[in-house]
Amino acid sequence: MRCLETMVMAVCMIFSLSACEPSTLENEPVIPETPQKPGIPGEDDNDDNGSAERTAITLTIGETVLEGYLNDNRSARDLISRLPVTVNLNRGAHDYCGNITPALAYDESDVQNGWKNGDLAFWTMGNDFVIFHSDEENSSSTGNIVNIGAITSDLETVRSLGHNIDVTIARSGSGNENGGDDDNNSNEDSSMVTKMRITVNDRILTATLEDNVTTRAIVQRLPMTLPMMNLYGREMCYRFPEALPTDNAHTRGYEVGEIVYYPPMHSFVIMYRQNGERFQMQSIGRIDDGVGIFDGIGNVEVRFEKAE
Repeated sequence: MRCLETMVMAVCMIFSLSACEPSTLENEPVIPETPQKPGIPGEDDNDDNGSAERTAITLTIGETVLEGYLNDNRSARDLISRLPVTVNLNRGAHDYCGNITPALAYDESDVQNGWKNGDLAFWTMGNDFVIFHSDEENSSSTGNIVNIGAITSDLETVRSLGHNIDVTIARSGSGNENGGDDDNNSNEDSSMVTKMRITVNDRILTATLEDNVTTRAIVQRLPMTLPMMNLYGREMCYRFPEALPTDNAHTRGYEVGEIVYYPPMHSFVIMYRQNGERFQMQSIGRIDDGVGIFDGIGNVEVRFEKAE
């Protein structure tokens, strides 16, 4: 009987671990059969985590700036394409964890059990970005983890952060808001563009653009002709195959004429009729006049160019 009680207690201890505690304990399966491939907080010869190619980053929490890197796997590259990005994280017993939207892409071959203190990870079950700061010695039974990098700063600084934090992740040494390593002329050209010309069925509209990271990503693609869908009797929509970076996406209502980006579906949207709905969006700009042309037009190709 005493042996049986000991076994039951051991099983309970295994299931008490989670990649994002305390909020996801009941949802996280334990997969001990998955081979463990620990992360790389420091020097490591394991190339599976992309140690050969690393991108230096900073993680800013208020006045605190941490240094780290991202690996060269699919999830890390997806995150790099969005930088800078801000995520809200809650503290657990061994991590800081919070949802990242849209979820990072990942390869099944990169999913592992366990972590090392200092690892940056994507938890596939909760679509969460995670900073692990403690308990690596007890982590091997926790699965569904994709290691995407690590923090190289002192982990005592990480452990001293608050219970709920906003973390802005950016490329290290970036002197501009979008955190990229693009040449200065490209960034200057993007920031100077405030007007966009929109052509639909030989009708020309103009739009005034906002200055943010999503707008700059759009401007860098101009000129472009997009096959836009007329959806829900309120919007013209094109869904990019990949995510665009965001820095101020949140749930709110919209105004007629607004041009917005909907992160969960990578959607570039012109709102032409109001129905009172609220959804997650980042503002790109606003059509100056004539947005009613889209009402009832159906699916159509729309050309977007920098206005002279």
